[in-house]
Amino acid sequence: MTWQEHIKPALERVGTHAIEDVEKQIDDGEAMLWLGENSAAVTEILRYPRAKVFHVWLAGGDMDEITNQMLPKAEAFARVEGCTKMTMGGRNGWNRVMVKHGFTPLASVCAKELL
Repeated sequence: MTWQEHIKPALERVGTHAIEDVEKQIDDGEAMLWLGENSAAVTEILRYPRAKVFHVWLAGGDMDEITNQMLPKAEAFARVEGCTKMTMGGRNGWNRVMVKHGFTPLASVCAKELL
């Protein structure tokens, strides 16, 4: 399975980007691709007035690989980059998983299509 196939379900759920848009952001250095053997994640660094945040934007594939192998590497990278916080967006089910890894749910996002 390609990294794009791991990420596509998350993209389709939100509907804001096509895989080609994500590929371009990675190529342009606006996002970073993290590859596992059976999973993939796309991250970005967000700069706010009072925090530099490492954000896991998209993730898919083997949940254990993402949380137990990729996450510690991403956290270490974020610290080296001077990030003081790490966030992750995604479906509500991620909250249950990420709490076990030190994350605290902060908010919920709802969407409505405006046609």
